[in-house]
Amino acid sequence: MQQRRMRRLSTRFLLPLLAILVVVSCSTRKDAFLNRTFHALVTRDNSWFNANTKLQEAVADMQKAYVDDYDQVLPIFVNGTEDQAKGMVPTMEECIEKCATVIDRNSMEFDGKEKNNWIDDAWFVIGQSHFYKRSYLDAERTFDYIGRRYKGQDKQMEAKIWLARTAVQLEQYAKAQSVLDEIKGQKVLPKNFQHDQLSAVQADVDLKRGKVDDAILSLEHAVDITKAKKDRIRWTYILAQLYQAKGLDDKAIATYGRVTRMGAPYEMDFQAQVQQALAFDRGDSKKLRQKLVRMLRDEKNVDHYDMIHYAVADLDLKENKPADAIAQLKQSTKVSTTDTRQKAKSFLKLADLYFDDKKYPDAQHYYDSTTTVLAETHPRFEEVKTRADVLGDLVDQLDIIDREDSLQAFAKLDPEEREKRVKELIRDRERQEEQEKQEADDARELIANNPAPQADQGTPAAGGAWYFYNPVQISRGLSDFKKKWGNRPNDDDWRRTDKSGSALVDVAEETGPDSAVAPSSLSAAGEPAWKDPSNYLKDIPETPAMLDSSNSRICKALYLTGMIYKEKLKDVDNAIESFQVLNDRFEDCRYTPESNYQLYRIYLAKEAGGNFMDFGGASSKHYAEVIMERWPGSEFARLVQNPDQLQADQAAKSAESQAYDELYAQFRQGAYNGVIVTANGVLEQQPRNHLRPKYALLKAMAIGGLHLTGPFREALARVSADFPGTDEAKAAEAIQANLRKSDQPQAPVETPQVKAEYSEAAGDHFVVFMVPDTAKSIADIKAAISDFNKQYFRNTPIEVSASIWDPHTQVVLIRLFQTKEKAMDYYSLFETDAGVLKGINDQGYPLFAISSGNYTQFYTKKDEEGYVGFFERNYLGNK
Repeated sequence: MQQRRMRRLSTRFLLPLLAILVVVSCSTRKDAFLNRTFHALVTRDNSWFNANTKLQEAVADMQKAYVDDYDQVLPIFVNGTEDQAKGMVPTMEECIEKCATVIDRNSMEFDGKEKNNWIDDAWFVIGQSHFYKRSYLDAERTFDYIGRRYKGQDKQMEAKIWLARTAVQLEQYAKAQSVLDEIKGQKVLPKNFQHDQLSAVQADVDLKRGKVDDAILSLEHAVDITKAKKDRIRWTYILAQLYQAKGLDDKAIATYGRVTRMGAPYEMDFQAQVQQALAFDRGDSKKLRQKLVRMLRDEKNVDHYDMIHYAVADLDLKENKPADAIAQLKQSTKVSTTDTRQKAKSFLKLADLYFDDKKYPDAQHYYDSTTTVLAETHPRFEEVKTRADVLGDLVDQLDIIDREDSLQAFAKLDPEEREKRVKELIRDRERQEEQEKQEADDARELIANNPAPQADQGTPAAGGAWYFYNPVQISRGLSDFKKKWGNRPNDDDWRRTDKSGSALVDVAEETGPDSAVAPSSLSAAGEPAWKDPSNYLKDIPETPAMLDSSNSRICKALYLTGMIYKEKLKDVDNAIESFQVLNDRFEDCRYTPESNYQLYRIYLAKEAGGNFMDFGGASSKHYAEVIMERWPGSEFARLVQNPDQLQADQAAKSAESQAYDELYAQFRQGAYNGVIVTANGVLEQQPRNHLRPKYALLKAMAIGGLHLTGPFREALARVSADFPGTDEAKAAEAIQANLRKSDQPQAPVETPQVKAEYSEAAGDHFVVFMVPDTAKSIADIKAAISDFNKQYFRNTPIEVSASIWDPHTQVVLIRLFQTKEKAMDYYSLFETDAGVLKGINDQGYPLFAISSGNYTQFYTKKDEEGYVGFFERNYLGNK
């Protein structure tokens, strides 16, 4: 009984006492052991722990999903892509909010010193969160604050390492190096300091500054001392890449071998084995070839067979076996499955080999194939596209020559032989069609006998057993098609040049008034056109007029072929051959004088280069004599008599073009009277100016700008009369036709309106979203934007308001952003969001960032078009 009474008394007094202690310890204004302990525990085990866990999990997921580009030196640190950063924003914002709250509630600062040892950890999570969502300026400020504010505490030096990493992302390499030097200058570093990270960041800075040798030394040290297996494997692979880049092939091969023995992930392990072969440069390749053959026998490498064949081709090229290399590269493209990057490499290597060997039709084929799978960000994309286009033009001309020669040869056959040849062509096509049909049947049978695996549990099964009722299968099929063939047009018989069946020659058709019209794909009887014998005979040049037309097409194609060789491919040997063939075949066709002149220019350049020997009369003198004898009064004769005249003419044309551009700029500014005076001077005093038609039209438009209707009509008529057949005459006639349609004649040119003048600014910015009245209700749009802001910018105060722009449009104003960069970060996220803004940001409504100063002019003058142009030039770089 007495014990029960004592327990009641203990409970009565102890519980209130405990409550008092808790209340007292909650205070951050008292520097006592109980207070420090309480707030440290709350900071560590509550908000900081949750935020740090979320951060590490998000970073781990990002790094797991990141796809390395093994064609480049791998990044030392995996920071994610821009899209991944956008996806991490909500989580990072939540981490920032949690840590900001815990700092606000649990920070204990006395006499300028933080007494809660976990506050710097909370700041550190905030800094990393900013870093991974690519808010680098905020990350920089946070890490710098930790380094200055929490001297001697756990996170000070680690924050400086991350400050250096942030400076690298901002391309402030000198600042990054300064921070690293500061760390290295410390007499004592914390016991648990990550020396491997210091060396890795130093290697990263060295690489960014192009100091590969220094980077190798730093990375070697990082590999030696790191305890993290994941980092050691990655950094070792990067070391091998750097050795390879420096030409240290033996060292690179050995280092790749180390990677294969470290238990690397499958992809990196495979790449290391292949790179051993690609790094080989001399010696006996037998062992490497044996390894590659073994890899081809391993079914788990099936999606990388293309890469293995590419590596074998590389060995063949290094051992001077080009034919074997080409065979391996072709096999690489055939077995390619999912790796479009490797497919592009194989296509490009084939194209380059054929191009270097001057086998241009084959080169064009593979350059064209390369463009369908090569990423637009590839450093050679524009070069490859240009070569494909140039060689495409060349192949078109060569095909015209082949086609016309074939048709002329066919015309020389007797009727019985023609009929026999046509039947052979039809039989060949029938066999081809039958073979393709059999391959299609075999493919269908294979699909039927090997149905796709059932969907995993929890994955909705696609309805319908037939392939085309299954959207999942359709999507997969389309994806596989693009991986194999690239972005091809949705055309029938897209792999066949001749879709109609006119199989005399398999060539692309020449466009233009003289080109043959493509035959119908079906005959009158409903049969394919290629089965109709008359389809093969209709273009045969049987009359003298048809033969002359055919020869004209050949002559023109030979000349254009020579010019492509000479001007675009810089292949003078093939150019000479084309021009000489033209001269030999056609004594006096439309392009014979020009062909002789081009040969004159080619040999003149050869002779000027020295070491030229005249064999068989081929020299500039020979072709000059031909031109002077046969075409003495021509422009070519004038140029032969004065070889420097061409250069002088080109210089004069350049000066004339510049003068016209300057006058046109005056016209755009509304200086019409001055334009008229200058144009009159050119038209009266410069009869050889090659831009006279443009000056005449510009003068007319300037008169129209002055609203002088009668003189405007007269000036337009003068352009048509003085320069018939020119583009300017056609434009003048079109304007006159429009004027005649008008009830009240008026000049079609309006005096330029005074536009707002915008200036670049880095300070306060808004984001503007212009919404037409045909869109959703403005209230719904504002609500969706507010939800978007809560998700991505929960720690940033952002105001959303709307105002009337005109009777049909409202302006949604999103503010305030302290810098242009912050506004553009918001713009980028807003534009690409596929969540809460779906149906709003994907409708094509104008969206742009604008400084507070420019906004006043923009809104007052209602200058949407003017500012959008300014935004695209100065913010997007005209993308």
